[in-house]
Amino acid sequence: MTTNRPVFDTDRRAVSETLGYILVFSIIVTTIATATVFGFSGLEDRQAAEQLTNVERAFDVLADNFGDISQYEDSSRATEVRLAGGTIGVGDPVEITVGQWDDGEFVDDNTQNATVQPLVFQSDGGEVVYESGVVFRGSESDSIARSPLPFVVGEETALVPVIATSSGSSASAVGGDRTTQIVGERRPTTRTLANRTIDAEENTLAVRIDSPRTDGWARQLRSEEYRMLNESEQSVTAELAIETAGETKRPQTVRLPVTNIDIQFD
Repeated sequence: MTTNRPVFDTDRRAVSETLGYILVFSIIVTTIATATVFGFSGLEDRQAAEQLTNVERAFDVLADNFGDISQYEDSSRATEVRLAGGTIGVGDPVEITVGQWDDGEFVDDNTQNATVQPLVFQSDGGEVVYESGVVFRGSESDSIARSPLPFVVGEETALVPVIATSSGSSASAVGGDRTTQIVGERRPTTRTLANRTIDAEENTLAVRIDSPRTDGWARQLRSEEYRMLNESEQSVTAELAIETAGETKRPQTVRLPVTNIDIQFD
């Protein structure tokens, strides 16, 4: 006996094959598009991070060069930095103050301060900053120190060296894809040494940094076991003291050697 198949059976198979083809093709296209978008995005992010790391290495070299100007009184030093689409220039002024801290504030007639114009590199990947001997990496809202503090605290004297960079006679900022040379030139009046003596038994010797990178300074001060005295979005203050054999030694004298360096871009 012969059974007649309905005509729509053949049509249903054709529709299923067509839908299957469309579904498979859609999956392939979606997979390729997703891999392309996120793959290129991840590649660009990785490239930006690597470029920032290269700048950070260059700033480490720059910090050593400027340290040589300060320590050995070299007349000038130059450091090459590849901009890779970023911009480098001097930033907003930063003030470093040392002196006698009493009852939550500095004693006005027993303080000394210095002003610094930090060197700032900015790109889509973030920023790298050289600020008075310390290299920072981060963004406008968050930063972390990538080098130790230059402070030296002894039993009798605390030394807070300041490298006061400032804009020279050339352009205050440069940008693009080129490689630029950052030239630091020591000013003749570069060594200013301030001494402040306090009664350590009754008062505290402190350092305050007023900077856009307060969070980075605070993290580094804590990591090097300085006791925090005051902290806000604009400034951070820490005690200049050391621990010796379980006893806190508070120096009575603070010195603030300032090295003035003019920055030019070639």
